[in-house]
Amino acid sequence: MNEPIVLDAFYRYGFEGHDMFAVRAPAAMSAAAEGLVGRVVRIGDGLHRVVGVRRRMTGPISAGEPIGLEVEA
Repeated sequence: MNEPIVLDAFYRYGFEGHDMFAVRAPAAMSAAAEGLVGRVVRIGDGLHRVVGVRRRMTGPISAGEPIGLEVEA
């Protein structure tokens, strides 16, 4: 089993009925964020499974870029 990816959140929010966290991308990745979707992340004291990534930009995600993670608890 993979260890959770540890992320620091800027803030938690809701978007169109989805539970979201604003975070910095931990690494460069494709726009589909295959490296995060389906993985478990640790944000603060909580563990969350990443359901999707939402952002305003298109194209590849840069390391450190602010992104929105849609999560399930």
